[in-house]
Amino acid sequence: MAGGVSITKEYIASVFSHLAIVDDAAARGRFFDYIVPDVTWAIAGTSHSLAGTRHTLQAHSDATFDRLGRKLASPIKFTVGRIILDAEPEQDGSRWAMVELLGVAPRKNGEEYRNDYIWMTRWNEEGKMVELKSYFDTYLSELVLNE
Repeated sequence: MAGGVSITKEYIASVFSHLAIVDDAAARGRFFDYIVPDVTWAIAGTSHSLAGTRHTLQAHSDATFDRLGRKLASPIKFTVGRIILDAEPEQDGSRWAMVELLGVAPRKNGEEYRNDYIWMTRWNEEGKMVELKSYFDTYLSELVLNE
């Protein structure tokens, strides 16, 4: 492995563990250290405002995290469920993994935001995500965005 990082379920779980931290922005932000700046990040769907593909982390954050975050009383606490890792790397050495997440946060209206996510993630040999595709209850997200 050229980059020296072994992509395992344990490695992926440790990266995603940063998203369970909601009371320390710096610690939570370490998650984003594992994403290349020019990531391709798609949100599945066509009939909701979060759908689309962005080609930088900043563009994805502006279009999704920042918008939804304005409607929540605190960051979404993501808890990892199952991780499924492809047995073999792609020809370029990257590895695909599916990460199941439960996201929970208090909404500003007092109700709970509770959403199930599947993130398809492609990891390079340096241990960073270069491509993601997110699946989740977009109807719920739209309801929250329109509050």
